[in-house]
Amino acid sequence: MHPATATATATEVPDAQRDAVTTAALVVIRRALVEGVPVTRERLAQEASVALEAPPEAALAEVDAVAQRLGVSGLR
Repeated sequence: MHPATATATATEVPDAQRDAVTTAALVVIRRALVEGVPVTRERLAQEASVALEAPPEAALAEVDAVAQRLGVSGLR
């Protein structure tokens, strides 16, 4: 399907949302590997909140939805 004509269905994740979730996850991973900052649920929620411009719990729910869509066990 051509991207210009594609429409998101209930099971698809818009590119911007997917990119924001990816950004949050990579920031948390980078800080853990480079800076030695522990990976925590709270840290992921905060980074997702910034990337998705949503409250932490709502952002974490979006991360969880993307994770489940990709076959990763739920984060909740």
